Amino acid sequence: MIYGVKVIHTHMVGEDSQRFYEELILRVEAQSFDEAYEKARKYMQDANCEYTNIYGEKVKTFQIEAIDCFLAFDAEADVQELYSSFSTNRYALTEDEYYEAITSPCSEKDLHPLRNKEFN
Repeated sequence: MIYGVKVIHTHMVGEDSQRFYEELILRVEAQSFDEAYEKARKYMQDANCEYTNIYGEKVKTFQIEAIDCFLAFDAEADVQELYSSFSTNRYALTEDEYYEAITSPCSEKDLHPLRNKEFN
């Protein structure tokens, strides 16, 4: 069976501990939800790393959390749904603010501290 597992991967930059949260959806072949979660956690643990960014700061990846798992349905034509999730506004935000918060990724400039010096 094919599962989509949603994972949050935390990146910490420099001594001031600026944090970035990376949301990933992993396609996992497994026989159960539990096995899919376990395979996703193992994959992400192996992906942890530490490197120097373009500003000479250390970037460390850590704290992986598999937060949801979705059993993917059979493919129809050339499209297969790998993941679906619902959320609701439980915060003191207007609906527009909440939507902005859950749909706004970092800008290119925001991501500069994550650039690996070796690959820039």
